[in-house]
Amino acid sequence: MRLSSLVGTVVLGYIGVTLFYALLQRSFIYYPQTQRMDSALTDVARLGGSAWLDKDGTWLGWYKSEPGATRRVLVMHGNAGQALDRQYWINLFFGLDQSGPWEVYIMEYPGYGPRAGRPTEQTLRNAALQAMDQLQAQRAGAVLLLGESLGSGVAAHVVAARPEAVAGLILVTPFSSLGATARHHLPFLPVSLLLRDRFDTLELLTDFKGPMVMVTGRADRTVPERLALPLKSAHQGPLLHWSQPGAEHNTLDLNPRSAGWREIDVFLARYLEPGPAV
Repeated sequence: MRLSSLVGTVVLGYIGVTLFYALLQRSFIYYPQTQRMDSALTDVARLGGSAWLDKDGTWLGWYKSEPGATRRVLVMHGNAGQALDRQYWINLFFGLDQSGPWEVYIMEYPGYGPRAGRPTEQTLRNAALQAMDQLQAQRAGAVLLLGESLGSGVAAHVVAARPEAVAGLILVTPFSSLGATARHHLPFLPVSLLLRDRFDTLELLTDFKGPMVMVTGRADRTVPERLALPLKSAHQGPLLHWSQPGAEHNTLDLNPRSAGWREIDVFLARYLEPGPAV
């Protein structure tokens, strides 16, 4: 009787934990920072950038351009904070002398910053496609995509849906799928059955053969480097992988003067076609 009671308690506890993660899963995936529009406009002016709005005044993110920019990059950031936290990507691209000058767009997700909505895989995908379509409407020409962590899955959606508009791809601390990442952190749960947002980056990039850069941290415990390696193995186009020794998920070297980024700069200059000047 005691054994059966213990087994029953364990089973009920497991079911309870499973339901807890199943019901609250999106709160464990997305960590948005919100902001009023007037405050965001003040911040973007302080950063020397420009607000990126659609014709209805919806906040799509922000951008900044070097004089005479001939290439554009669309940045899809990670799961925490907001687009205005990603000044470091602008600093990085403005330091890439061989492949630049650059025009850097950092898109915002629904439910982040001053943008209304709720973050899900579908809403992030739709927002990214809207951003790409907006760039093409402004000026036709292929665009480099940069996906940071969760943003790698968002970028993969753009590659799959708008392949003709993608000049190349930079994946920073990416994963082959969100499911693989969830299984790493929660190996005791049936995440394959529970997960609603899957971000299957590997499958979405099946047909992509353009130039691709991967940047990973060997000490990354949030998205371990091994979860990115299937993307490297499957890619059939030009590829450059920089595995940073000792780097964790949030301690990557983002200095454009470092040897790794100088090599990436040369790679981009070699494989990307220059676009029309801004």
